[in-house]
Amino acid sequence: MFFDSNENIKRLVAEAARIREEIGSSRTDTMLRLFDYLLEHSTAGYAPKELEIYHAIFAKAGTNDAGQDSTVRVYIHKLRKKLDEYYTDRAGPRIAIPKGEYRLTLIDTPIPADEEPTPPITIAITNGLKKHKTLAQIVAIFAVLNVAVWTLMAFASPSQPVPPATDTFFWRPLSQDGMAKRPNLIVVGDYYLIGEAIDDKEVTHLVRDASVNSREDLEQYLANHPQDYGHYIDINLSYLPTSTAIALHDIVPIVKAADRNKARPSASIIMSHLNPDILRKSNIVYIGFLSGLGMLRDPLFQASGFSIGESYDELIDRKTGKRYLADWGMFEGDNRPTNDFGYIASVPGPAGNHVLIVAGTRDAAVMQMAEIVSDPEQLAILSKRVSGSRSFEALYQVRSIGNMNLDSSLLIARQLQTRGIWNGGKPSQQFPDTAPQSSRLNERRIGN
Repeated sequence: MFFDSNENIKRLVAEAARIREEIGSSRTDTMLRLFDYLLEHSTAGYAPKELEIYHAIFAKAGTNDAGQDSTVRVYIHKLRKKLDEYYTDRAGPRIAIPKGEYRLTLIDTPIPADEEPTPPITIAITNGLKKHKTLAQIVAIFAVLNVAVWTLMAFASPSQPVPPATDTFFWRPLSQDGMAKRPNLIVVGDYYLIGEAIDDKEVTHLVRDASVNSREDLEQYLANHPQDYGHYIDINLSYLPTSTAIALHDIVPIVKAADRNKARPSASIIMSHLNPDILRKSNIVYIGFLSGLGMLRDPLFQASGFSIGESYDELIDRKTGKRYLADWGMFEGDNRPTNDFGYIASVPGPAGNHVLIVAGTRDAAVMQMAEIVSDPEQLAILSKRVSGSRSFEALYQVRSIGNMNLDSSLLIARQLQTRGIWNGGKPSQQFPDTAPQSSRLNERRIGN
């Protein structure tokens, strides 16, 4: 095991995604699979052994002769050489493979005084049909969030010690005897993106609309607006918040440890791929924004003592009427502290399974909730507040500057009555993204 800061892991993931296309430019995908495998384990703090790499990347079915095979060492040498060649005459951060180790690390090299650093690519996804950067730039960004984040989902080596939080009241439902045969599934909140084509030919921009969250939603919109065929296009791309990678780094080892007595290993999907059949057959651990809850949203808020306000950045306590509004966007570019809100919940699933929620209004809150649910001391405090119940919710206030958390405080923790929440029926409220879809895209497009 080795340890690195969350910030360094985030930088490593971003740089790996940036150069991934270069690594995968060879005739076969072996080098790229090796690169992804090393990244996956490096972000989890584990340097795999040669035998593990051989069986994961190179071994053919029925073979077990890695000890007599130099394939791993040869390919590690090739990958190290390819990285050295790529970074020749390039300043700034670079990925390297330390001598004698099978892991990736990020090294900072000084930028010459007469050379300006390349400005980072940034992107803001907002509701409504708004243009952003060019497609090529955006695809590079989503490589960071989609390709690299998913490498964190391939779970760490079973030789890792069991995290102390695994046997706490929050995580216990995933490993109890009655659920020993039910797999655990991490579900990450994602946001569907639409390709916008100029002159109905080439996709040049990506757009996001809160009322269109899947290919099926887009098809329905286009059926209602045939004049937009060819202008809005499904490109099979989703956006994942950057906090996901950091949260997974805290949570994946716990979920993996909860599987230690199960025949079926953990898995992971994005929310837009979750369906009712998968939901019934798995224990679910949701990680992401409150706005990304997907099919978990309505049952959860049937039980919750909160309702969503005018946006998913606002929670309203139904009992007191008090409003909790995140002010993350009010001081953009200002280094003053802002308030986000984190949300943790535990409820029974629809078929004897269990659902855990680790969520927040924005990135800082999601990352802080991941830290809390991986901290036995914090979970002990929460357990005491809800009397160890398996059905509860908790709201935390998170103070941060940018995505750097300063502190958090537990505001509300209460048990939930969950009977009948999966029976369907009328939603508990009108949610911000359930406005009629018939004209929403066009309305949001006007004025941008």
